[in-house]
Amino acid sequence: MSRLIAYKMTHDTGFAPNPFGSQLTLATCKPAIRRTKLRGDWVAGFASQDLVHTSRRAGVSIPVSGLLYLMRVGEVLRLEDYFHDARYQHKKPLKGANDSILRCGDNIYDSDGAGGYRQLPNDSHDDSLSTIRHDTGGVNVLIADIFYYFGRNCPVPRGGWDSIGITLSKGRTFYCSESDLENIRRFLHDQRYEPGVHGKPCLWQEPEGCKAARSTCSSQTSNRGGSHEHSVPTCRY
Repeated sequence: MSRLIAYKMTHDTGFAPNPFGSQLTLATCKPAIRRTKLRGDWVAGFASQDLVHTSRRAGVSIPVSGLLYLMRVGEVLRLEDYFHDARYQHKKPLKGANDSILRCGDNIYDSDGAGGYRQLPNDSHDDSLSTIRHDTGGVNVLIADIFYYFGRNCPVPRGGWDSIGITLSKGRTFYCSESDLENIRRFLHDQRYEPGVHGKPCLWQEPEGCKAARSTCSSQTSNRGGSHEHSVPTCRY
């Protein structure tokens, strides 16, 4: 049985999840999800009211409960294994880089050799002890083998999710039924979305060299067919 766990996102900066480098990864925040999800499970992030307000202040308009991303877990790695795996070195952030993608890499945690973790210097994430403990309590990194990332182009069905038989919980994190998952995937298929990246993160700040926004845990571009056109990005994303 396919299982889908979903949550309301309060931040969307390209960091958690990180959809770049042909792979979507969830390596920070949401520790309970990262600790418990298995290969074949599905994870989705929807826009919270808080994210809608924050995005609006940044000049970006998104709908409440817009689908920010959907992923199927294809691989689960321990944080320290992810850090050293040759396949994911491009996910390490380059602090101070002009390129937003290089700045928002999520491969930031390695074992400190004493039973804890150290955080790689970065521009995207809080480095307080409480945040590090929160993140590393998740133990694992979830790596997608199928994903759709929408960011600021997050869709909602005409008439809302209820119109296709999905009632989103009012809670922050919640399970969806197998039929809910199938309805979401059918909606994406009907709207002619292909797996991949369909938009920039909601909270990227780009007026000066495409710089990414900083976030905390509190909380190959692909084109879409259909009648709505997306503007050509000014940054590589």
